[in-house]
Amino acid sequence: MQLSAFFNLIRWKNLLLIIYIQIAIKFLFFPNFDIGTNLTNFQFFILLLAILSITAAGYIINDIFDIETDKINKPKKLIISVIFNEETAKRWYLYLNTIGIFFGIFICLKIEKPSLSFIFIGAALLLYYYSKKLKSLPLIGNLIVALLVSINVLILLIFDLNTTGSVTNLNYVKTTILIVTFFAFCINFIRELVKDIEDINGDYKLKMNTLPILIGIKRTKNIISILCVFLIFLLVLFLNYFTSGQIVISLYIIVFILLPILYVTIKINKAKSQKKIHTISSLLKLVMFFGINILIILSIIH
Repeated sequence: MQLSAFFNLIRWKNLLLIIYIQIAIKFLFFPNFDIGTNLTNFQFFILLLAILSITAAGYIINDIFDIETDKINKPKKLIISVIFNEETAKRWYLYLNTIGIFFGIFICLKIEKPSLSFIFIGAALLLYYYSKKLKSLPLIGNLIVALLVSINVLILLIFDLNTTGSVTNLNYVKTTILIVTFFAFCINFIRELVKDIEDINGDYKLKMNTLPILIGIKRTKNIISILCVFLIFLLVLFLNYFTSGQIVISLYIIVFILLPILYVTIKINKAKSQKKIHTISSLLKLVMFFGINILIILSIIH
């Protein structure tokens, strides 16, 4: 029971997605485009461990600060104060953060790029202040989460990419990863706004100042719709200029990414119940997964 609760506390499904992204880029996307890498398999494992530890710590501290909110928004899913006490959760947060920062600095020193250590230290600090204060601010908290999630796609471009290979392949790989990173940022930013609507009852009672509380649910839904339309426009441009002639990837994007976003655009304003809002949030999470898989498909059809 406690082990299961711990894995739910650190959002094991989200951590698995991070593992999936990193392994796909490291062992499939880079090799299939003949891109040299800087990290050995062991160093890659250490980097991954650092990312997972800091991310898991972020989920724990977020739940610690969200105890009162979660009692209202999702009482049946409450873990801290029900299964584990707050002090135990704080110890796990400290242990995981220490492991993540230590291994992050270790890998930076190993590849002789000590300045990159600030990525891990900064991420840990940002996750703490996000959970404590920034998440209650309109848009700022949403942007921070979207940024931190998208960095998971970008991280190997920073740490592992060797720039001594073919210029054409390097430019293609860099451009593709940057596009997917931007897509992940947009989807997660939209999803965070949807989640703010879903959690409005608890946030309101605790006097948080999220966008739905500040400007109302209807206006927030309109903003979500506009952002979805903007993303659809970008996807159409991507289909025209980047995947022209590649039928498989074009069909994949239309069916698994573009159409679901169009569905969200139409349904968000009609969704009244928390259940329907949660369904849209889950769909956006699935769309992000499909978006990451573009890297896999490009690797296979290359």
